[in-house]
Amino acid sequence: MARWRITSLVVIGMLGIATGGCGSSSSVVRIECGGATFVNPLMQRWSGVYKAAKNVEIDYLAKGSGYGITNVTSKNFMFGCSDAPLTRKELEEAMKAGGDVLHIPVAVGAVAVVYNLPGVTELKLSGEVLADIYRRKITRWNDPRLVALNPGVNLPNADITPFRRNESSGTTSIFTEYLSKKSPEFAQNPGTSKDPKWPPGVEGKPGNDGIAEAVKKTPNTLGYVELAYAKTADIPCARLLNRANQAVAPDARSVTAAVEAAMKAQEDMEPYNLHPLAFSFTDAAGEEAYPIVGASYAIFFKKQPRDKGPVMVNFLKWAVSEGQQYATELHYAPLPAELTKKAQEWLESVVFE
Repeated sequence: MARWRITSLVVIGMLGIATGGCGSSSSVVRIECGGATFVNPLMQRWSGVYKAAKNVEIDYLAKGSGYGITNVTSKNFMFGCSDAPLTRKELEEAMKAGGDVLHIPVAVGAVAVVYNLPGVTELKLSGEVLADIYRRKITRWNDPRLVALNPGVNLPNADITPFRRNESSGTTSIFTEYLSKKSPEFAQNPGTSKDPKWPPGVEGKPGNDGIAEAVKKTPNTLGYVELAYAKTADIPCARLLNRANQAVAPDARSVTAAVEAAMKAQEDMEPYNLHPLAFSFTDAAGEEAYPIVGASYAIFFKKQPRDKGPVMVNFLKWAVSEGQQYATELHYAPLPAELTKKAQEWLESVVFE
C-alpha cells in the first residue's frame, strides 16, 4: 500500500509538470495590444523572442494606428501603437477616459515609395512631384516633371495609379505630413491626416501589406509602405530628393541620419509638442537624411493595474533597449541611445494601482 501511494504521488507530480497543473509557473501572461501596421513586423519578432524568454505573450493585432488609439481610450488594449501622436482632441478624450497618457517611441523607420514600372529599376522623385501625383495633378508617367527628374530612364506613356491606405493610418499621417511640408497646395487639401479625403483616382488598400501586394501585382502603380513591407514583397523603392537636394534611398543609415537631425531641432509643431518624446522626423536636414521617416509610439495610460501593469512596462523597457537589436535585420533603424534612455526614464513614472 505504501509503495502504491509513493508511485501514485510520483505519477501525479509528473503529470503536473507535463501539463502545467494547478499553481504551475508555466502559465502564460497575455498582454493585449495592437494598432499600427508600421511596427508589426518588429512587434511579431519581439513577441516570439519575449515569450520564449519571459513566458509573456504580446498579443499584437495590427489594424492601423486609429484602431490602436481607439482601443486604448476604450481600455480594450493595455497599449496601442500609433505612428501619429495623439492630437489635442484625441488627448483630451483619452484623459477623460483614464487620466494622463504616455507616448513611448518603440521603433523608427522609413516610409518607402514603392512602384511597379516594368523595365525601370531606378526612379527618382521629389516631394513636390509626389504631392502632385497624389493630388492628381500629375497623372502620366511620362509627364515632363518626372522625365526631368529621371534623365535617360524610359518612363512609359501610361496612366499613374497611386495607392493609399483605406483605414485610419499612422503611416498615412507620416506620408501626408511630408507632402504637406513640400507642397502648400497639398497642405490645404487633402492635408496632414491619418485618414484624409483623397481626390478621385487614388485607390485605397488595407494595411501596409495591402498596398505592397497591390503595387507588386499591378503595373504602372505606386504607393507608400513601411520599408519592411517593401523588402518582404521585393518591390523597388524610389530615391527621394531631400532638403539638401540629394537623392536618398530608404535604409537604416538614412533613417538614423534623419532621426539624429530632427532631435537637435526645437519641436514646435502639434501634435508633437504635446508629448515629451514625440518628434517629427519628416523632411529632416542633412545630406544623408531620408525625408519620409516616422516613429511608432506605444501609447498607454500612466496609471496601470497592479497585476499586468509591471509586466507591460518591463516588456516596453526591453523593447526600447535589448529589443532594438532586431531592428536593422527587419529594415528599421535602432533607437538612438539618447532616446532609449529617455524612454526608460518615462517608463519609470508609470503608477500601479
